[in-house]
Amino acid sequence: RHQAEVKDLFGPVDTPVFWRVPLSAATTVEQIMTHCYKMVVAGTTGSSDDGKVVLSKNVSDHLTIYTLENGAHYLNVDITTPEKIERAKDLGLASSGVADVILTRYLYHAADLFENTARTGRCFTVLRHPVERAVAMFHTLRTKGKLGNMTLEEYADSEAEDNWMTRMITNQMEGALTHKHFDVAREVFGRKCLVGLTSKMDESIHRFARFFKWDIDESIRSDGGGRPKATQKPEEKHSCSKKLAEDGVNVHNYPQKALSKDSTVWKKLARRNKYDIELYEYAEAMYYQQHVVYEQAGR
Repeated sequence: RHQAEVKDLFGPVDTPVFWRVPLSAATTVEQIMTHCYKMVVAGTTGSSDDGKVVLSKNVSDHLTIYTLENGAHYLNVDITTPEKIERAKDLGLASSGVADVILTRYLYHAADLFENTARTGRCFTVLRHPVERAVAMFHTLRTKGKLGNMTLEEYADSEAEDNWMTRMITNQMEGALTHKHFDVAREVFGRKCLVGLTSKMDESIHRFARFFKWDIDESIRSDGGGRPKATQKPEEKHSCSKKLAEDGVNVHNYPQKALSKDSTVWKKLARRNKYDIELYEYAEAMYYQQHVVYEQAGR
């Protein structure tokens, strides 16, 4: 639905859509796109570290690009819920072509942004093993005081997410999942998404940059077209992205040692996320198979 196939080369009517999977280096990817490649980003308003708005530029009756103190550029569009994505569609987010990249958790609904437009979405994402992500989610929620004194095992038995990725791709957020849902998620994901892995961050970002032509000076606008384009040399962009990919952004260091795959808790979380684990393992295979796509893009 309104998303290009992985096998199709990136073209001028395509808009990259980053599927933002929580606790899977999404903030790091965002920082790389705004700080290293100076993109105009839609779907988030940046972090407090980016500073206040120092410049605004109206690009349509409803769309405005805000430039923050650190030079990051964001569109004034909220797409944090399906309802807000529908609103962004009405505002002409996709049809305007202003955004260099769209960030969203709601991949299924984001496809509708391109309905009845001359543009096409191009899905890409970075994934983390579902059990590792579940453990990180537990510690994040504990840190925020939302789980009280609940242990990780108690969390695995009750509150832990249930196949979040499969549910988001198929829009089956409630009720039981079946293998048919997984089959649909795998088929859509396999055909539509370029895959990166948190375990191979620098290489993943380098692949995306090659496919989407981010390393070409003329490929990235500095403010949506109103002022001179970005002037960083390709090697400067890559050096910046490499450092952020290796160091990470908003990295959480938890006191608990790594969870063994033979432990009871790991097995409980794995059972709870069996379809997401199958999808992740499929994505790992895709990662290695997709090298052909990047070789074609570099020709």
